[in-house]
Amino acid sequence: MGATYWFLATDGEHEKVLAWFRGLAKPPEEFPAGGIGVLLIFRAFGDLVYKQSASGGTGPLDPQKSPLVSVFLPIKKRGILWTAGEVHFLPTPMRKVCPPLEPINRSFRKWLANFDRVFAVDPKWGGKWDYHLEGSIRNHASEVFALPNAMDALRRGQYFVADRDNDLRLDTICQSLRLRGINCVRDT
Repeated sequence: MGATYWFLATDGEHEKVLAWFRGLAKPPEEFPAGGIGVLLIFRAFGDLVYKQSASGGTGPLDPQKSPLVSVFLPIKKRGILWTAGEVHFLPTPMRKVCPPLEPINRSFRKWLANFDRVFAVDPKWGGKWDYHLEGSIRNHASEVFALPNAMDALRRGQYFVADRDNDLRLDTICQSLRLRGINCVRDT
């Protein structure tokens, strides 16, 4: 994958991330991505590329060769857990496959770094919010930044998980939280 960024947001605050992309000189087209996020297509930077099918025809979209960015939006699970948002710059290697997207990638990284960093893999980083990042979020993210409302929620004891944490993992997290006096509810 080209580059991935993780962010925490609550109650619609993810709109700041989408607004950042909408404010670009050449904003992307936005398409809903199966109820979990938004696919951003930068048509000004090139055409979508499709894989060849086994029969020689056109196969599925090749995200690693297309000018795409996917944004997974935070959602609330189990009544109390927010998932972390993710931004994936998909072309790989980006500088070769889609050079115009690289400066946008760097600019987005700088913009996101203006928010509070609440997790980093770097062993020298002495963060204090790891306790509130449950499930596999720390296994997948190299850094996590919290937008302002999410940072306030962290300070109040809000817990966050990775979007990819399945029901079995969430059951385990909720059992652990119950020992801390925090009760989850079953998703409907």
